[in-house]
Amino acid sequence: MPGRRGFDLVVVALIFVAYTLTVWVALDLSFGSAVLDGAANTVPVIVFGALARRIMIRRLAGKDVLIQIAGHVVLCLAFCLLSMWLLFILLGLATGISPIEFTVQPFPLKGVAWQSLENLTIYGVIAALSYLQLHVSPARAAVAPYVPRSDSLEGREAHETEQPHYFIRSGEDIRPIDLEKVVSIAGADDYAEVTLLDGKHLVRMTLAEFERTLDAARFLRVHRSWIVNLGYVDRAEPAGGGRMLLHMQSGAPIATSRTGARLLRERII
Repeated sequence: MPGRRGFDLVVVALIFVAYTLTVWVALDLSFGSAVLDGAANTVPVIVFGALARRIMIRRLAGKDVLIQIAGHVVLCLAFCLLSMWLLFILLGLATGISPIEFTVQPFPLKGVAWQSLENLTIYGVIAALSYLQLHVSPARAAVAPYVPRSDSLEGREAHETEQPHYFIRSGEDIRPIDLEKVVSIAGADDYAEVTLLDGKHLVRMTLAEFERTLDAARFLRVHRSWIVNLGYVDRAEPAGGGRMLLHMQSGAPIATSRTGARLLRERII
């Protein structure tokens, strides 16, 4: 997406400027040397930070909490070590006689401790932004309706009344979603988080697309960011201002909008 790529470029530029200014002032280097040091510090963050974010989004997000914790411990350790290793090499290149004649000199112990703390902090920021991306604009698993092809008029008419089948990516596997187990769907921009009885999945599909294809007798859009399965609403209580709070049989309570509350009240018999 152009918008996201533009945001990433701005972040890279800010990191480079921050590193350059920091080493320029703190180490009293010439501006040219500060630029080289700034680039040497920035490259490992970008290379291994992008790799870590990809692994977080595609491999860790949505897993069991203990699995995520263990995964982050291993991933953080790898990020810190690899970033420091590449930094040593790049600093050697920056201060070497030529690209093929340079000396790699590790930091003294205090420098290693400081760099490790810096890498740990950077990893924490990357992890926080990655999980924020998942909830605001998630991009981990793709989902698409599947309708068997049929060239006959009878087949096409039958499909008009059939519910579509949805598939999600789970690791390297692709498996169908059982709509009977869908409790709620939360949306943000072009993505949605589908809450099932057995967990959550991030999918690349808008709420509007879900709303058009789901069974209106079973699913109701109660908020611009929420669709609920009415079969899993345990009870609803007034929340003030014409809104309602839905207590689901599985998952956290969901607040409706005024319009959603009105649509829900229309179902009362």
